[in-house]
Amino acid sequence: MSIVVHGFGVSPNVRSVRITLIEKGIDYHFNEIGFDYLATDEYAQINPFRKMPVLQQGDFVLYETPAILGYVDEAFDGFSLQPSVPKARAKMWQWIGIAANYLYPVGVMQLFLQRIMSPIMGGAADEIVVAESAKITSQHLDVLEQNLTTSFLVGDELSLADIITGSMLYYINITKEGAALVKARPKTAAWLHTLSQRKSFQQTLAGLLEGKAQG
Repeated sequence: MSIVVHGFGVSPNVRSVRITLIEKGIDYHFNEIGFDYLATDEYAQINPFRKMPVLQQGDFVLYETPAILGYVDEAFDGFSLQPSVPKARAKMWQWIGIAANYLYPVGVMQLFLQRIMSPIMGGAADEIVVAESAKITSQHLDVLEQNLTTSFLVGDELSLADIITGSMLYYINITKEGAALVKARPKTAAWLHTLSQRKSFQQTLAGLLEGKAQG
């Protein structure tokens, strides 16, 4: 049964779902929508909270990114993107929470939004917000740098933690402030470079962001 992913191409949450599907070798259709569509009654039928992404598989509809990632990994054959050891799996979910609760609201929705998306949309960056969000993001990346003791976030194999955290950091790194923060943390820089070379990351970069990297 065919899978459809609804969402805006730039969204790191939408991108993480698409990356997961590609890593699992699953064919899917990407229904790219604009933010104006989120406010429609039609969209509310598949997500009453009017957020994205939404995964649709026949009559089965699923929203909330962590739930989608877990479903895609568990419902289909292929290489598992979740550790089998309970402690390692708990660490994976810890990083998914860090991505959602720290990197996304500050690094993406403030730093990236102001520095990259505002000019694209014809506006100007709020330099006060940029400076403050960069300062907070620096603290977040310190935690990442200290915890990167293996090839990936949880051991030596790619997991859902790398996919969603990497999707957030990829956008932070596009900004000049974020690029400087990443460059100053060699383990973080090496980890992000490894992820960026994967076909799944390269194939899901929104065209709107091509050539926009400031670092």
